[in-house]
Amino acid sequence: MNSQKAEKKRTEISIIGSGIAGITTAFHLGKKGYKVNLIDPTVNSEINNLNPRNGTQASLGVLMGNIYKRSKGRAFVLRNKSMKLWKEWLTQIQYSESNLIFTKPLIKLASSEKEYQSMVELIENKKQYGIELLDKNSLDFWNSIFETELIGGLISHEDGRLNPIELTKALMHSLDQIEINKIENNVIQISKNKSQHEKRWNIILQDNKSIDQDYIVICSALNTQNLLESLGHKIFLEPILGQVVELELENKTMNWEKWPGILNYQSINFIHHSPNHLLIGATVENGTKPSLLKKQEMLNMNNTAPQWMTEGKVRHEWNGVRARPINEPAPLLKELDAGLLINTGHYRNGILLAPACSEWIGLKIENSKY
Repeated sequence: MNSQKAEKKRTEISIIGSGIAGITTAFHLGKKGYKVNLIDPTVNSEINNLNPRNGTQASLGVLMGNIYKRSKGRAFVLRNKSMKLWKEWLTQIQYSESNLIFTKPLIKLASSEKEYQSMVELIENKKQYGIELLDKNSLDFWNSIFETELIGGLISHEDGRLNPIELTKALMHSLDQIEINKIENNVIQISKNKSQHEKRWNIILQDNKSIDQDYIVICSALNTQNLLESLGHKIFLEPILGQVVELELENKTMNWEKWPGILNYQSINFIHHSPNHLLIGATVENGTKPSLLKKQEMLNMNNTAPQWMTEGKVRHEWNGVRARPINEPAPLLKELDAGLLINTGHYRNGILLAPACSEWIGLKIENSKY
């Protein structure tokens, strides 16, 4: 073993939080050869849609990376990098029990003339990203589905969706393969070791166990504020709730073979889930408690919902809380102190941005001077 590999094996990193930010950071650092702990009270819990244990599993896994309107800046760079990295990562995290597929394309329908003109401008600036306006036949199809007269829309051939449940399962399996240590516990406090300790940071767990670490990466969404308060770091995050409904349709021929991996219309996402079932979801409101009114507004589509939606039966519904930074751009990627980093506050784009954010953490640790 060369000296660099030996140093990585001696370097201990604890990642707090096992949502998509936490598990992808653990995956990236583990593949790099570091000794990694992944700490979360639900890290070993069963993974399923019926009882999502975090905002990631309650999401729809939409990857709108290429149709992002900007073509420069931090947010663009993160999206662009993540879309490239997901292609690489998906070849590394497949396993036999997973049904993990990157379903493409993504279709976005314009709900106003202004939105359509933005689509035209986007395509003029980003033709190389596999984006084009919908042709007349496609528009006619969506007109028949939504029982309206659409202004237009676009198709992004390289954007789409990763099923968050299958993704989480596959990543957790990969963490076992690279021997990530999963600690099923709550972190009560983190502190800097005062003495000339070999390892700079100390973590106190709920059962009063204590572990010393070289690095701590906090990926714990809203709990980030509590963990950092005693250290004097002020991070402000607010809860944003996403709601998802599984709708069973009756007496409607939908021509499912024409449906894309993800359809977006009026900021609502539509996914063909199973025969005659649709997942319908949106990040719609502030707070942590789902609002019946907001759900009804989503399903009513501003009083434009087609008959098949109004007559559909809700078979299941769930929600998830995401963290949005206050007065700062999402996500929060920061080195707050030597060996103390945060990767959180992704808001709508946790799954989309996970690889690039994990890589950012890895580079910070690799280039660290301490």
